Amino acid sequence: MDFTNHHYAVGGRGLSAVHAGSRLFARHIAKFIPGKPTIIVQSMSGAGGIVAANYTFGGVAKPDGLSILHFPSSTIMNAFLLKERVKYDLRKVPILWVMSDSWVTITNPKMSKLKTAKDILESSSQLAIGGTGATSLRTLRPKLAMVLLGVDHRWVTGYRGSSGLMAAMDRGELDLSEQSMASYKTLIQPREKDGTAAILFQTGLLQRDGSFERARRISNIPTLADLLPKGKKTGAVWEAWKAASAPQAFQSVVGLPPGVSSERVAILRKAFKSVTEDPAFRADFKKTMGIPADAIVGKKAASVVDSGLKQLFNEFREGVEYLRGLPKRK
Repeated sequence: MDFTNHHYAVGGRGLSAVHAGSRLFARHIAKFIPGKPTIIVQSMSGAGGIVAANYTFGGVAKPDGLSILHFPSSTIMNAFLLKERVKYDLRKVPILWVMSDSWVTITNPKMSKLKTAKDILESSSQLAIGGTGATSLRTLRPKLAMVLLGVDHRWVTGYRGSSGLMAAMDRGELDLSEQSMASYKTLIQPREKDGTAAILFQTGLLQRDGSFERARRISNIPTLADLLPKGKKTGAVWEAWKAASAPQAFQSVVGLPPGVSSERVAILRKAFKSVTEDPAFRADFKKTMGIPADAIVGKKAASVVDSGLKQLFNEFREGVEYLRGLPKRK
């Protein structure tokens, strides 16, 4: 089966990291697809990824295997937090590739006087917690963390992405914000070297038994679950934390429009498996993203997303409802 043209759409929050990853795929994957098609990367940002997902998964893009969406976990959470605006059902989306990513809460020690997670608990001043859009997980999670830790805080949203949040901490406007490990190499690491950034805790990766596993590359950094006493790990707020953290198992995902033939899905899954194992791609990915191209591909990737969706639809309903109402809470 020959793929003569190939359209690679990119969308969602965290667009810079997703866009960089998409361009990496575009440079390398064609040689693994029959016909060696030209790959066109198109940015489709807007409404926190809803525009791109509604287009690709909502019946606009043809189910011919020639359109692919590379999206972050916000595309999945939008289906729960902004479901009135979503026109797709992720349970019907053929998944090709999945990468996990533990996010980190950081501070500027020179401005906040915080150096470790313990310092948050001992702070006598109100902490300024920063975010982007009010329904973004990177905005909701730090607020949830402060609620669970019982720390006095104020919530400041509306910053533009990772760079905007980092600049606000540089200026001393914010005490804490959340960042992706995909931005570690470019935004966090240089500041760690000059003492203007410190990682306090990480989300970790939620396991089926309800525990949180630390990301291997930052295994020295505690998860929020490590910091909380057992008595805090119950109730709606804790369920909300689990619901907000579950998507980190599929932080970066590649999917197809519903209805693509099983034959074409199989061909593209094979292509993504091949490119992920390709030494040239892996070297380019590590150089650009600062992390290994360790991902789950094919049916295993689909299983990861399916498992996470079942948790969000069934197990974490109370937490999802708490998350939906959080932007309105003081």
